[in-house]
Amino acid sequence: MNSILEFLVRQKKLALVFTISVIALGLLSLNNIQRDQFPVVDFEVMSIVTAYPGASPEDVEQNITNTVEDELNNISGIEKFTSTSRAGVSSVVVTLSQDVGDIAELKQEIRNAVNRIKSLPEEVVDLPRVTDHKTSSKSIIKISIGSDQLNYAKLRSVVDSIANSIELIDGVSEVSKQGYLDKEIQIRINPEKLYQYELSLPQVMSAITQRNQRYTVGSNHHQQQEKTIVVLSKFDAADDVSDVIVKSTFEGLVIRLKDIATIESGNVEEKSIVRVNGKKGFILRIKKQAQADVITTVDLVKDHMDKMVNKYDRKIDIFYSSDMSKYVRNRLDIVTNNGLIGLLLVLVVLGAFLSFKTAFWVAVSLPVSLLGTVALLGITGETINLVSLAAMILVLGIVVDDSIIVAESIHHYKQTGENRFKSAVHGFKRVIMPVVTTILTTILAFSSMFLMGGTMGKFIYVIPLVVIFALTLSFLEVSLALPAHLAGSTEKQKTHNWFEYFEEKFDKFLTKVLKIRYWVVAIFSIILVISLYFASTQMKFALFPSVGVDTINARMTMPVGSSLANTEAKATQVEALITRIVGDELISVTTDVGKYFTHKAKLTIELVPSSQRDTDSKIILSALKSEVSTIKGVEKLKFSVHRPGPPQGEDIEINLISQDKSANKRAANKLNKILSDLSGVDNINRDDDPGKDRIEVKLDFEKMARLNIDFSTVNRYLRAAFTGIDVTNIREGQNDVNFRLYLGNTQQSEVFINSLKVVNRSGRVIPLSNFSSIREIIGEPDFNHYNGLRSIMLSASVDDEITSTGEVMKEALLQLNLDEKFPSVRAISEGGAKETMKSMASFKQAFVMAIFGIFLLLVLLFNSYTQPLLILSAIPFSVIGVIWAFFLHGETLSFFAILGVLALVGVIVNDSLVLVSHLNYLKDKTLEKLTVHQWIVKGAKDRLRAVVLTSLTTLAGIIPLAYGIGGTDYILQPMALALGYGLLFGTLMTLILLPCLYLMNYEFINWIKRFRKIN
Repeated sequence: MNSILEFLVRQKKLALVFTISVIALGLLSLNNIQRDQFPVVDFEVMSIVTAYPGASPEDVEQNITNTVEDELNNISGIEKFTSTSRAGVSSVVVTLSQDVGDIAELKQEIRNAVNRIKSLPEEVVDLPRVTDHKTSSKSIIKISIGSDQLNYAKLRSVVDSIANSIELIDGVSEVSKQGYLDKEIQIRINPEKLYQYELSLPQVMSAITQRNQRYTVGSNHHQQQEKTIVVLSKFDAADDVSDVIVKSTFEGLVIRLKDIATIESGNVEEKSIVRVNGKKGFILRIKKQAQADVITTVDLVKDHMDKMVNKYDRKIDIFYSSDMSKYVRNRLDIVTNNGLIGLLLVLVVLGAFLSFKTAFWVAVSLPVSLLGTVALLGITGETINLVSLAAMILVLGIVVDDSIIVAESIHHYKQTGENRFKSAVHGFKRVIMPVVTTILTTILAFSSMFLMGGTMGKFIYVIPLVVIFALTLSFLEVSLALPAHLAGSTEKQKTHNWFEYFEEKFDKFLTKVLKIRYWVVAIFSIILVISLYFASTQMKFALFPSVGVDTINARMTMPVGSSLANTEAKATQVEALITRIVGDELISVTTDVGKYFTHKAKLTIELVPSSQRDTDSKIILSALKSEVSTIKGVEKLKFSVHRPGPPQGEDIEINLISQDKSANKRAANKLNKILSDLSGVDNINRDDDPGKDRIEVKLDFEKMARLNIDFSTVNRYLRAAFTGIDVTNIREGQNDVNFRLYLGNTQQSEVFINSLKVVNRSGRVIPLSNFSSIREIIGEPDFNHYNGLRSIMLSASVDDEITSTGEVMKEALLQLNLDEKFPSVRAISEGGAKETMKSMASFKQAFVMAIFGIFLLLVLLFNSYTQPLLILSAIPFSVIGVIWAFFLHGETLSFFAILGVLALVGVIVNDSLVLVSHLNYLKDKTLEKLTVHQWIVKGAKDRLRAVVLTSLTTLAGIIPLAYGIGGTDYILQPMALALGYGLLFGTLMTLILLPCLYLMNYEFINWIKRFRKIN
């Protein structure tokens, strides 16, 4: 072993090549590795959307949703499926089970099941659209395009051309359009002329369809020159439709379409409106390919748009919103700036305690580990994102810790005057086992995240991956390179070190402390109990607190029946309010009117990034809420923030399921009242709000039979009168343009129904009023299902400063008391509350397993049952600093705080392990020369510099991030705070409490030995 180590410490050139190679490879990978907001995650969620134009929610449920759900019921591997049947569209969301071995096969089975559905109504012209939800399917930027110089048709043509050209850019996977009205040829039949010429609507529709055909009838059967015979009757241009013959007689009377209808080019009916910064226009949503870099792709798109603006002589205006690259770039800049400041501080601290050369080579271990990790992430197909950056910051302290322990040990032997090569060998051998054990224990602690379930588990699996990569590289650096670097540098022996003064003071202090060790342990234990009790009763936990958010959402609800134009007019007032309140902190306001209901609008407020903003989002949110009352004529106007982190629904989502519709409705009303009365709960929504009132045409089928009238004919007349019917299409460029037939004008009311006449099978004109009646009924709500059963879902947001999702869920369900008051109703929690509980439950289970694994490793190292417990006791005691730091800083305990505690465990266990290992070494070496108190004090004193140095360097590395010296990142800040202040208290625990516990353990073991001898 010694010969191998002596050989390695003399290979200075090999060490230098290794170090430079890893750094160079990392820098090369850094330029090529994909950057993204989050890791590429498959949510294992699919959606099935089917359009059923003009159908009521109940018709959609009966004819579409139930059919789709029947097919899904026959597929195993589905965890749950939920659906919404609303006017004109069915939406089914399928969540796949985590236990399925082959997810790709299950997804294909679902697609096949949907494709098997043949019994869809004839009005459903498009097949159900099956979408696979992944992080890569999210848009990376929105481009708003408008013009004051081009008319709508010309601008639409320009937008089509731009969209097609963007799809050719490297990294772009899809360009979708919003606020876009397709062109259509509108055929408006004059009802009076239809009756005058004794024409039926189906007759006119058939004439148009049959005229616009192209088909092959066969070949000419020639032996040498065989040719295909094609019959052409396609429209060459849209105007050709006007000459379609709809009726002719033997006498020569020819009635063409233009004789009974007006034909003009127009746009499809506007069913929803999208506005950006108060202007209507075209919006292009750009999605990137899964492996494309978000920053590079957005830059390419913006460069292309600059060229497009010049191409069209600056006649178009463009505006960018929801730019994901901006947030990724901002976070990278913040972490890089804080990292450089931290590295400089680390160098200063190391230089103060060790020689400059030693400090330099220890500091080099940071870029070696981190840049090497970047290279390995690139090789394994991972990305640089929020989660992987967080993991690198977490592992920073542990990497420095290992390097310092080895370097300080070698430095110690050098100062004794020993040969520099032998100093490197002895110093390395002295600490290598504790360092290896520390690396393995840290990997075990973080590997518990591999077992975390739910959406969170998919997002954070890269954290243990980064930790494993970084610590493996750290081990290679401290074992292959660092000893050779340090052995290759000569240092002058220092006769006096400035830190010796503090060592002497610590010697005297610890001597006194060991005499009152039981009191010290008792005081620490009392502080721990008080801190844990305080945290559990007074502090809130939120997986992702709503701090530092850059987006605020608003939901506006008008009285039911409000038209699209009326809702848009009111949304304009809300936009003005937002612009006035937010002021210069505003980037954009995107308003979506009538996406599902014409009386509802959703507004997305994009703020300046939190690191560049003067006003906190909470203050802006509060100001907006206080001004809600100034908007008159709205039923509801609610503002809320979108939590950062992976998608997890609303904070509170409770599904009430029952076959008894009445009981379910009463339970939902009761739950709505309970949530309204709970403090800290806001933005309560339910998905069973009634829709627009309906005008129902009731047909007398007996009279229809006597009058020889077909139901499908009546349906066509009514649809043509109020919606229009697509009869054929023509190709223009890359788009299909539909010919849509309307009966009468566009502003017809229900009064027109009474004057409407249909043609029966015999060709006679019959007034609709002869066999029908009209009545008004209250609008029906959307119909929602949970696993095929009718359900009502209530959702709400939670103020983290007042309460937590867990507390609200517990209290709400307790007061609802379903078992006694609504026994036929079942409640299922979803959203943020469920994700929190699910993620934390799996994490706790995995963490306990990891702690047990660490215990086994420590037993193997120390060959003792009690000493591993001494080291593990450091974990709960170090949390004391975290609890009080978060309380004094007014921070909410969060998932990233837990990550900070995990990193803290690695550093504290590292320091404690090395200290206990050194005390064991001294016990065997000086047991007869010194008293037990003396060698424990000596051992703690020997390790004082290393412990203080590791703590100070870790603090120096993360303090810039914790306090935003190089820019504030509100998501990563709690992690840095937890690690920093936990380490401060953990250092005290390591230097004061651990020696006391070690002495008590030593005395206990000796007492056991004496007891056994007596017996």
